[in-house]
Amino acid sequence: MKVALFVPCFIDAFFPDVAVATLELLERFGCEVAYPLDQTCCGQPMANSGCHTDAAGAEALFVRNFAAYDHIVCNGDMIQGGPQP
Repeated sequence: MKVALFVPCFIDAFFPDVAVATLELLERFGCEVAYPLDQTCCGQPMANSGCHTDAAGAEALFVRNFAAYDHIVCNGDMIQGGPQP
Protein backbone atom coordinates (compact mmCIF):
# COMPACT_ATOMS: atom_id res chain seq x y z
CA MET A 1 0.00 0.00 0.00
CA LYS A 2 1.31 3.44 -0.91
CA VAL A 3 0.65 6.18 1.64
CA ALA A 4 1.67 9.80 2.03
CA LEU A 5 3.10 10.83 5.38
CA PHE A 6 2.03 14.23 6.69
CA VAL A 7 4.20 15.51 9.53
CA PRO A 8 2.51 18.47 11.24
CA CYS A 9 4.72 21.47 11.95
CA PHE A 10 4.52 21.00 15.74
CA ILE A 11 5.63 17.38 15.44
CA ASP A 12 8.49 18.44 13.18
CA ALA A 13 9.55 21.16 15.64
CA PHE A 14 9.01 19.50 19.02
CA PHE A 15 8.73 15.72 18.50
CA PRO A 16 10.74 14.77 15.38
CA ASP A 17 11.37 11.31 16.84
CA VAL A 18 7.61 10.66 16.53
CA ALA A 19 7.80 11.36 12.79
CA VAL A 20 10.73 8.97 12.39
CA ALA A 21 8.95 6.30 14.44
CA THR A 22 5.82 6.68 12.31
CA LEU A 23 7.84 6.24 9.12
CA GLU A 24 9.60 3.17 10.52
CA LEU A 25 6.32 1.62 11.66
CA LEU A 26 4.65 2.14 8.28
CA GLU A 27 7.64 0.62 6.49
CA ARG A 28 7.68 -2.32 8.91
CA PHE A 29 4.07 -3.05 7.91
CA GLY A 30 5.05 -3.03 4.25
CA CYS A 31 3.74 0.40 3.28
CA GLU A 32 5.44 2.34 0.53
CA VAL A 33 5.74 5.77 2.14
CA ALA A 34 5.89 9.03 0.20
CA TYR A 35 6.86 12.27 1.90
CA PRO A 36 5.88 15.29 -0.22
CA LEU A 37 8.85 17.64 0.17
CA ASP A 38 6.81 20.85 -0.20
CA GLN A 39 4.66 20.17 2.86
CA THR A 40 4.52 22.91 5.45
CA CYS A 41 2.03 23.93 8.10
CA CYS A 42 -1.47 22.74 7.15
CA GLY A 43 -3.05 26.01 8.34
CA GLN A 44 -4.85 24.47 11.31
CA PRO A 45 -3.43 26.87 13.94
CA MET A 46 -4.62 29.87 11.93
CA ALA A 47 -8.00 28.31 11.13
CA ASN A 48 -8.54 27.35 14.78
CA SER A 49 -7.86 30.95 15.74
CA GLY A 50 -10.50 32.24 13.33
CA CYS A 51 -7.99 33.51 10.75
CA HIS A 52 -9.56 31.61 7.87
CA THR A 53 -8.35 33.98 5.15
CA ASP A 54 -4.78 33.74 6.44
CA ALA A 55 -5.00 29.94 6.54
CA ALA A 56 -6.19 29.63 2.94
CA GLY A 57 -2.71 29.58 1.38
CA ALA A 58 -1.44 26.82 3.67
CA GLU A 59 -4.63 24.83 3.15
CA ALA A 60 -4.35 25.12 -0.63
CA LEU A 61 -0.73 23.93 -0.54
CA PHE A 62 -1.73 20.98 1.64
CA VAL A 63 -4.37 19.97 -0.93
CA ARG A 64 -1.87 20.27 -3.81
CA ASN A 65 0.72 18.22 -1.93
CA PHE A 66 -1.60 15.37 -0.99
CA ALA A 67 -4.30 15.30 -3.70
CA ALA A 68 -2.65 12.45 -5.60
CA TYR A 69 -2.69 10.05 -2.65
CA ASP A 70 -5.50 7.74 -1.61
CA HIS A 71 -4.24 7.53 1.97
CA ILE A 72 -2.63 10.19 4.15
CA VAL A 73 -1.09 9.25 7.49
CA CYS A 74 -0.81 12.05 10.02
CA ASN A 75 1.33 11.41 13.05
CA GLY A 76 -0.12 14.10 15.25
CA ASP A 77 -3.22 15.29 16.98
CA MET A 78 -5.37 17.22 14.52
CA ILE A 79 -7.72 18.56 17.20
CA GLN A 80 -7.53 22.14 18.43
CA GLY A 81 -5.35 22.30 21.50
CA GLY A 82 -2.86 19.64 20.49
CA PRO A 83 -1.60 16.69 22.51
CA GLN A 84 -2.29 16.65 26.23
CA PRO A 85 0.34 15.49 28.74
